[in-house]
Amino acid sequence: MPMASSDKHQTKKNRSIFQSVGHAGHGLREVFNTERNFRYHLMVMVVIIIAGFIFALNLLEWIMILGCIAAVLVAEILNSAIERLADLAADGKFHPLIKQAKDIAASGVLVTALFAAIIGLLIFGSKLF
Repeated sequence: MPMASSDKHQTKKNRSIFQSVGHAGHGLREVFNTERNFRYHLMVMVVIIIAGFIFALNLLEWIMILGCIAAVLVAEILNSAIERLADLAADGKFHPLIKQAKDIAASGVLVTALFAAIIGLLIFGSKLF
């Protein structure tokens, strides 16, 4: 949909790094405010970080844990973006390809979270046993 010339929303590239960061911050607020699963992942992140301090993770373990946390959060953010674009494209109507796209995007989050959980179990399990 082309924007009307009277539309005050930005349609060109960002003019500065500050503008880019501002848009990214708006996106983070949007996903936090609208996506229950993103907030759930953040709660799990806090628990995992606290556990990391309790179990005195070494540098490599912290790098792996933080990498897993970042991967899951990024997967959830990208899934949310894909879902919004799919909803826009579907214009409120069901389409099997839109459903497939949304299901596939959600499966990306699931696979990322499963592998993050396996890595977490390996790291924390070795501390417990």
